[in-house]
Amino acid sequence: MGRSPRRRAMAAAPPRDPGKNPRGLLPGDRIFASLASYITFADHLSLRLVCRSWRFFSRRLGRRPPPFPWLMLPEPASASQSAPAPACVRRQFYDIPGGRPYAYDVPGEGYHRCIASSACGWLVFVSVDLPRRLVLVNPVAGARLVLSWPFKEKNAEGRFHAALTSSPADRRACFLVLATDRLVAYCRPGQQDLGWLTLRAPGFRYDPAASDILTVGAMVYLVDGRRKVWRADLADPEPKVERRNTACPLPFGESTMRHYLVESLRHVHLVLADEHNARVALLRLDWDKKTWLQDRVRGDRVLLLGRGCSASVPAASGRPPGMLLFAHQPSLSPVDVGSGGAGLAWFWAESWVDDGSDDMLVLKKKMHHRQGEFTAGDSFWFFPAIDPDERATVASQA
Repeated sequence: MGRSPRRRAMAAAPPRDPGKNPRGLLPGDRIFASLASYITFADHLSLRLVCRSWRFFSRRLGRRPPPFPWLMLPEPASASQSAPAPACVRRQFYDIPGGRPYAYDVPGEGYHRCIASSACGWLVFVSVDLPRRLVLVNPVAGARLVLSWPFKEKNAEGRFHAALTSSPADRRACFLVLATDRLVAYCRPGQQDLGWLTLRAPGFRYDPAASDILTVGAMVYLVDGRRKVWRADLADPEPKVERRNTACPLPFGESTMRHYLVESLRHVHLVLADEHNARVALLRLDWDKKTWLQDRVRGDRVLLLGRGCSASVPAASGRPPGMLLFAHQPSLSPVDVGSGGAGLAWFWAESWVDDGSDDMLVLKKKMHHRQGEFTAGDSFWFFPAIDPDERATVASQA
């Protein structure tokens, strides 16, 4: 028996484009297609985990992360001092341009403390008690990865810097790097069977405020309080640490300054700042000439500074090019700690490179909070992101 005219017409019709004809979608798809233009980036990250069809439309929309990262605020204070510390807490991530906080679960500071973040949505935590271990966390995706401790217990007192080069889902390009006195340890989190490797960095001295670490791709840079520089290319089959005794101008004399390494427009920069962020200098590394050169923030960029989380991003939300934003990290400089009572607490400061004037304006950005809502812990810049494939092996290991 032949097909009816209606069926023959349907068979001859071109296939429907779901993006142009929502009526051709399944009920769940139609809901997402109609709401897609109203969904924020944070909602987009959550919704793409719902089911296969929602992930498909999320990828099809191609929403990109915001160019301006969020700021992970300190851990909420416990309601009772006698209550045991929670293993997991819900911390606020503040979208500065949007003026809106988001909340995600991360390890509690009673067991782990944050030491670094990456530009791929992952945070690095270290356990506070023995035996030591490292935990990589993607708060948005809810993924975790536990790693062994690379140093001997004598190095377990927090005297180290950490950096994560990319997402652990990128098995070849991702390195986790830890640097302590005269030693650099690194591993590939996506290939734990390879274990930790170490490199000697003769002369490097750890200092919580005056030394720092930076990764540019697989290249690792270290600087100490004397402005000496070490680097190593971890992608090299046999990496070696190189050292430069760099000459460095001291715009403010020999005063105590905090040191931040940051990469901007393919240049390695060193930011020197006093404890109030009122006197700030920017230097650019010339590796071949073994020197630091005084510089300025180039291009349409804003520098975000913080231990383990410095970055260069496009100017946004009324923050003009050349501005520097410092995450409030009282563990590095215990001054102006936010009040534990009700009122205002500041979590980042906005400043500029010192131009020689005596009236440098430093804005300490604050948020209203309830009685005892936040601890006096550190804030970290955080780039919200999720791996392209939610079924990545690292997620399955969490």
